[in-house]
Amino acid sequence: MNDHGHRAYALGPPAGGGGTLPARHAHCPMCGQPGHGASACDACGAPLTPPPALGEPSEAFAGRRGSPRVGRVESAAWQPAQRQGGGASMQVRMRDISFTGLSLEAVLAVPEGQVARVRAPNIDCVVDVVACRREGQHWRIHARLVTMRLLTRAGAFVSQHA
Repeated sequence: MNDHGHRAYALGPPAGGGGTLPARHAHCPMCGQPGHGASACDACGAPLTPPPALGEPSEAFAGRRGSPRVGRVESAAWQPAQRQGGGASMQVRMRDISFTGLSLEAVLAVPEGQVARVRAPNIDCVVDVVACRREGQHWRIHARLVTMRLLTRAGAFVSQHA
């Protein structure tokens, strides 16, 4: 079980050999502790499995992004990495997600290059901020997925319904 009361599922390689799973991180991107090949850090619980490498995606399927973007409007918790000095935790609003990154809306700006853990009901991930821009009264954060753990079988990226 995860922090949200859901079962956590390990990510398996895509059916048909469309991608591979990279090796887990040797050290936790959040706290720097050795990972020892585990799926989550023993010290802080952050996921250690990188997102799947999708190989050569179809242009018609994914476009130039390399991975399709899925709209996800839901609340999530933002926790900056302790190994970078920490910082203020805050609630953010997830806007969309793909296997390469995600977009969030926040009330505070965050610096590019900041590593943080994002926890939502369907995903627990560690991200690296690539951009943060003001949009009205909020900040739009664009981040690259470093590690991830899907917390439900369907719904985060794929639906079981056609």
